[in-house]
Amino acid sequence: MEHEQRTKILHRLQNSRLTYETGNLTDIIISHGNLQTQLEEQKKAFNRLEYEKTQLERLFESADKHYNRSSGKLDRKELDQRELMDALRKISELAKTVCELTTSVKEKESKIRELEGVATTMKADLSTWKEKFELEQKTSQAVQAEHTKLQIQFMKLTDKLKELEKDNDDLRQDLLHLKAQAADDMNADMRRTKSEWERSLESQAESAPTTTTASKTSSLKREATPTIWPSTVVHQFDAHESDVSALCFSPDGTCLATGGSDKVVKVWTLRPDMQSVEPKATVLSGNKAGIMSVQFDPTSRMIVTASNDSFARLWSLEDQKCKQTLEGHSSKVLAARFLVDDSHKVVTGSHDRTLKIWDLQRGACIKTVFAGSSCCDVVATKRALVVSGHTDKKIRFWDLRSTVPNEILLDGKITSLDHYPEHQLLLCCS
Repeated sequence: MEHEQRTKILHRLQNSRLTYETGNLTDIIISHGNLQTQLEEQKKAFNRLEYEKTQLERLFESADKHYNRSSGKLDRKELDQRELMDALRKISELAKTVCELTTSVKEKESKIRELEGVATTMKADLSTWKEKFELEQKTSQAVQAEHTKLQIQFMKLTDKLKELEKDNDDLRQDLLHLKAQAADDMNADMRRTKSEWERSLESQAESAPTTTTASKTSSLKREATPTIWPSTVVHQFDAHESDVSALCFSPDGTCLATGGSDKVVKVWTLRPDMQSVEPKATVLSGNKAGIMSVQFDPTSRMIVTASNDSFARLWSLEDQKCKQTLEGHSSKVLAARFLVDDSHKVVTGSHDRTLKIWDLQRGACIKTVFAGSSCCDVVATKRALVVSGHTDKKIRFWDLRSTVPNEILLDGKITSLDHYPEHQLLLCCS
């Protein structure tokens, strides 16, 4: 009965997840079984010794009787002295064996009592571990029920997330459709404005005096030269999985680089007609946040990017790998540009209100200037001049040989900058 109970407990422990507790209980039960087996063997040995002791006592009594008979016969018949000595020697050996067996029996009894004490202690421990196991089993069942409940909630939330993602995709498609419609409306307005402006110029030319001089006619023709307005979208393609936040043409006019909030930069090859791109792009991945700025170097073989993860990175288009990570800003980097006079140097502007100059050959920052306001964009011009636009509505002109800028205050924060180097013109958005 007790063996069956141990087998049941072992079977329950083997199916339990509580590995640690199960191991301890299994060791205790196995030790208890071993002790029980040893106890039974000791009892059998004790019974065997008792039987041998009884046999020896009987033999001793028989030898004693034989001795008494022999003594009587000696008195009467004078038996041989040698037979008497053999009997005495045998009696001595039997007495010695009886003493040894008696000592062994006492030792076995002491060991049996010790094992019985250990078995009692093990039984008490087994009872304690049984109670702990039952408690842990109840706790495990409660945790399993809670886990099942959480799984059901997770499945519901997953289904809800899928529905929201589908709604988000639908809204994105609607937004793209609205943007395309708005672009078409804007193009129509621009074409209408252009037609009205051309008609106005023709009207002015017809109403002008016919006796004007050649110089005045030439001047009027120059003034009447129409500005080229974009009127039609020649190519549209899906560049990124989410918003596109930066783009740039390569200096050799063969590539277009785009960066988006999906954390990747893509380089698209322009087709010979210069009005579309190849469908497969080179992907530069490794940023941990959205891309805010991209620019090619003068050779069109390298790209520098600025990211919201507070790093700027230098990429090689030959193996599509990041060659350098420019680490030093404490907040997102919003702009990164190669210097015009030295393409081995890069200027970065950050939300942490600093501008940094980086030496790409050394891979280190060689100069940091504090602008006092978050930098939204930077451009580099000739003669070591850097222009930065900030959220405090100021454009700052930095001579890299000093740390004090010249400033221009506008009506709103500066969001974007560009310059026309041939005529030293600066374009800004605010």
